[in-house]
Amino acid sequence: MEIYQFRQLLAVAETSSFTKAADRLGVSQPALSAGISKLEDELGVILVHRDRRAAPFTSLIKASDSPLARDR
Repeated sequence: MEIYQFRQLLAVAETSSFTKAADRLGVSQPALSAGISKLEDELGVILVHRDRRAAPFTSLIKASDSPLARDR
């Protein structure tokens, strides 16, 4: 796990869009998606549903008792 992967995940959370998050971070959309996919593989969970219109988070991140949702 790398800090850039968490920054990418946060950018997707804030924008609800892989394209907007990639623009914000100054990376290509495929590079952003690959970084998040790598993080998901390392954690063994799907964090973000991929959809053409939006990038909604899975219930794992939405759950208020999830460690990933704390300190927001």
